Amino acid sequence: MRTLSTHTKLYQDFVGIEEGAYHTIVRFYEKKTLEIARLNFDIYFEILVDYTNALFEIGAYDKHLIEATKVINLSIEHNIQFYKGEDIYFKSLFQKAASHFNLLEQDKAEYILRELIKINPYNDLTIRFLKKCKTHAQPKYIKIARAASIFFFLAAALIAAVEVMVIYPFSPASASMFLSFRMITLFLGLFVLLGTFIYYRYQVELKINKFVKQMRSRKQ
Repeated sequence: MRTLSTHTKLYQDFVGIEEGAYHTIVRFYEKKTLEIARLNFDIYFEILVDYTNALFEIGAYDKHLIEATKVINLSIEHNIQFYKGEDIYFKSLFQKAASHFNLLEQDKAEYILRELIKINPYNDLTIRFLKKCKTHAQPKYIKIARAASIFFFLAAALIAAVEVMVIYPFSPASASMFLSFRMITLFLGLFVLLGTFIYYRYQVELKINKFVKQMRSRKQ
């Protein structure tokens, strides 16, 4: 239960909402939007922050991006850095990056995360999120490698079918050769798939670690 700091009826109704009841918070705000906008700034900002966070928690990412921008702009305008023990500017930007990521807008998420690392290059959560974001935004050669591995797997399946239906019944002596050929084809498929992915992950780690190192050196 949130602590009462005013006897405003609307605020009392708001603080009476159970902690973590995100859908209820969203419904309350969207039903009382005009009334909430007329409250004094401190109360309005508190409700707006909780509403914005609730949108994020229920996965309403499009709406969240709009409201998070409001929170960020107000925090700058009113010089609010810490709110309820949290860096509200940093948290809002981080959640915006997460919303972009969940909307498959990796470029926008990556841009925000890089800016956050410039602000604080020692935040491990932001660094890990940037690596995850970058890993999901796979380059063209990963897609080509995936298609090639599928080709090898299908080829291995075809070889297995020929082996069982044709080679083994009519020429059992040749079956071992086809088995070896099938295993090599499977191995090639796995090698292409895993090899390119591991290489890409290594490149992501290398580039982001280099970026983080550069940002840390600027802070020193």
